[in-house]
Amino acid sequence: MADNARRFHPVVGLAVAVLGLAGIVTAQHLPIRETVQDDLTSRSEQALRAAGLPAVEVGFIGRDGTLKAASADEADRALAIVRGLEGVRVAVADVPAVAAPAPSPSPTATATPPTVVLTVSSGGATLTGTVPTEESRKRLVDAAAFLAGTRPVDDQLKVDPSVSDAGLDGLANVVSAFGQGAKDVSVELRDGNLSLAGTLASQATKDAVTAAAAQSGSVVADRTEVAKVQQELVKLPAVTFLDNSTTLTAAGRAALGEAARILTANPQVKVRIEGHTDSNGTAADNLALSRSRAKTVLDYLVKQGVAADRLTSAGYGESRPARPNTTEANQAVNRRVEFIVLP
Repeated sequence: MADNARRFHPVVGLAVAVLGLAGIVTAQHLPIRETVQDDLTSRSEQALRAAGLPAVEVGFIGRDGTLKAASADEADRALAIVRGLEGVRVAVADVPAVAAPAPSPSPTATATPPTVVLTVSSGGATLTGTVPTEESRKRLVDAAAFLAGTRPVDDQLKVDPSVSDAGLDGLANVVSAFGQGAKDVSVELRDGNLSLAGTLASQATKDAVTAAAAQSGSVVADRTEVAKVQQELVKLPAVTFLDNSTTLTAAGRAALGEAARILTANPQVKVRIEGHTDSNGTAADNLALSRSRAKTVLDYLVKQGVAADRLTSAGYGESRPARPNTTEANQAVNRRVEFIVLP
């Protein structure tokens, strides 16, 4: 017995006792832990379904929960619910990373520019090309109809919403500036470039077309020309009168003789005769004088054989000076008669 007692040391016995106790505790704790995490998982899933979040996945290891949600907003809502449950110690959420969508290309950067081609001849007007809206198509058709007058308009424009409106804002204004009854002209808008061609009835019409084209926002190529008749009439010597009178001078009669020759050679041309004065005297007197002088010129041309239905007259007094009325030389220029070829 003494020998056996010496071989069984007390420390060894204590160690064996501790290990045995630990094994018993562990064996008892594992079923309890599994029961706790299963209970928390079950209650969390029920709470999430009741809150309208059935797609959120939840799992527990002991009292620590992990959630999987489709979005950050969904995760925040689910965490608030789970963390509020009794027995939960920690809850975190896992949200999958979502790549930010690539920015959509700007419509104006990718859209095809519109194409519009208008040709006007003695037979009428033709419109071809593609525009983005029915409204833009109608506006261009109306402008073409104004040019054509009584002649027909062949509308072949197509509407395609994928086409941009670049350059269309001012295009109808450019078309209208050619004037009613215009013939042998063309307007083309293509790839942001605006091309103009044809013969215009007067310098005033060309000025109007040039001004409208400058406001269109397109790169302009202007190949229009003023009609030969207008150019010849502009080059005539000044039609002069005796001072403060409607009586033509010899030089004035010679200038009108040349004007009659030009008009007789071009029987299709119609002309408006415009009278202007300087600013000396009253505005009312100047207006009356300008009208009388314009009528004198009209009557003289009729006597030279120009048909009266080809001529009209108007007076503007001092309201449209060609130069400032600051010197005698400028005033002499302002006392003038102009011939404007009508479309």
